[in-house]
Amino acid sequence: MRRLTLPLKRRRVLLACLAGLLLAVCAYCFIGEEPRPLTAEEQQLVGEWSDGTSEITRGFHADRTISLSNNQYAGRWHIVDGKLKVVAWELFELPRSLSLSSIRLSWNSLQRHFEEEKYSWQIDFLDDGRTMTLNHPVDEQHPDGKWLWTKQMDR
Repeated sequence: MRRLTLPLKRRRVLLACLAGLLLAVCAYCFIGEEPRPLTAEEQQLVGEWSDGTSEITRGFHADRTISLSNNQYAGRWHIVDGKLKVVAWELFELPRSLSLSSIRLSWNSLQRHFEEEKYSWQIDFLDDGRTMTLNHPVDEQHPDGKWLWTKQMDR
């Protein structure tokens, strides 16, 4: 029985084509589709917001990413049917020294980096668009169940 073999040049061309196809599929998976444009409600949210209880602000960016001013968390956001939906994760922190405790804290932050937390709040923009409320469980700071946010600056 005679075995069919391709000449060396053809094998290399075939391998190069397969590698190119694999690269194209990977690129499509990472880049994906063009993101949908921001809705009018989402455009109002873009900017730096403060809840007035701490010095930490939240930045809602036009590419639908979110960041905290203290760089502790990052994530993605979108508004669907009047609800702000956020998926957030802790950012990885490099060890500050070679001490065991610093390395352990860094290791823990690496593990938490891959844990996503999901949040959803009813969002209402007030008339001026510079303030918004998010629904919140009733407590001492939120007796009406509303969490008031003020826009610091546009981004």
